[in-house]
Amino acid sequence: MATTTSRLIDATTRTRKKPMRILVLGMCRTGTTSISTALRKLGYTPHQMREVLINPQELALWQEAINVTLLAPQDRPAAQRHLAPYGKPEFDKLLADYDVVMDLPGCVFAKQLVAAYPDAKVILTTRKYEDWEASMQDSIWCLCTWRLFALARYFNISQMAPLMRLIHSVFRVHNGNTYGGPASKAAYEKHYDAVRALVPRERLLEVDPETSGWEPLCGFLEREIPKENYPRMAEEKSMRANLENAWWGFVHYCALMCALPGGVVLLGIVAWAYADAFREMRDEYVLQPLREYLDR
Repeated sequence: MATTTSRLIDATTRTRKKPMRILVLGMCRTGTTSISTALRKLGYTPHQMREVLINPQELALWQEAINVTLLAPQDRPAAQRHLAPYGKPEFDKLLADYDVVMDLPGCVFAKQLVAAYPDAKVILTTRKYEDWEASMQDSIWCLCTWRLFALARYFNISQMAPLMRLIHSVFRVHNGNTYGGPASKAAYEKHYDAVRALVPRERLLEVDPETSGWEPLCGFLEREIPKENYPRMAEEKSMRANLENAWWGFVHYCALMCALPGGVVLLGIVAWAYADAFREMRDEYVLQPLREYLDR
């Protein structure tokens, strides 16, 4: 029988402060940064990956949410195999301060979020698969495909390890950790087809980042169109630069972790091999001058 007594979310005391109004269920790198900026300008408070990054305690909660909600019991960590999945009460805690959920890791919970918030409007950001794959391979998927990052995930090395485990888990449930090719494309299309099947057309707006603008968005949300231009954000280059900086930081970290114990071992070997010489130097340059000083 499933129980909830051991879940991290049960120790969380947050409560929902505003209704959930919008579910943005398109995959990351489909114009989600632009639409997040647009929604903020319209007065909404979106939850996306950056909120997880600036609140690291959320990493463990979202990891638990994936494990107990989206993985089969036999695929979960042993301690979580009999825990109950997340539903509306748990998402209300996890998303207590937000009236929009979007981007990773929320978008992989499309089915659960639609069920939890049946009155929320749904925005489906779309992008041609080939463009999406190229963007992902040059950005987020690097956290899963670069070997040094994989080592950090396996051995829990560096502060980035929990984030890399979360991203790996997201794409485990999304596409079986396939980072390109037919299987990845099939998973991408399956995600979009599933959302379209779940949501009535009157509650669904599909948005292509190449053609998006204020008019369809504000019409769908029944909001006045702002006078400023619709935001069009491009993060690929900055994200790639941040990943490369993180990679080099991890190289330096590993080098330091290897150099310190290695240096200690090397000094021990040298001290053992040249013990007699070190004793002679000690006697000549330390003990003998000390004795002469004390005998004065």
